[in-house]
Amino acid sequence: MPYCPSCRAEYRAGREVCAECGVPLVDWLPPAPEQVWDPTDWMTVEEVGDEATASIIEGFLLEQGFPVRVLNRKDRAIVTTLGELGRVEIQVPIADFDAALAVMEERDRSIAESEPDEATAGDEGDSA
Repeated sequence: MPYCPSCRAEYRAGREVCAECGVPLVDWLPPAPEQVWDPTDWMTVEEVGDEATASIIEGFLLEQGFPVRVLNRKDRAIVTTLGELGRVEIQVPIADFDAALAVMEERDRSIAESEPDEATAGDEGDSA
């Protein structure tokens, strides 16, 4: 069976050129290169204390078109009330960090503007 050396698609015998890449097919493929995760390629855009909040933020950033990775630093063998053990990091690629941070700040501003002011909210019921 022939294979595309570029996209690694498999073709039926008799085909000579990849339909997607347009490159000549080969009879065998070398092993795929192992992808190495480099933590310096991502930056933390927000840290939260629970997975539910992290999931909400992750969904928001995905809706905005950002690639997102969530790192949970919990050690389930240890009680998570011990400070930073329960932190969950929401990360984006370094190249998207500034834009993602700006979107997050705009979201926070919108939420703050839509919430009633605590000082005036208590006064509304005390007018009698």
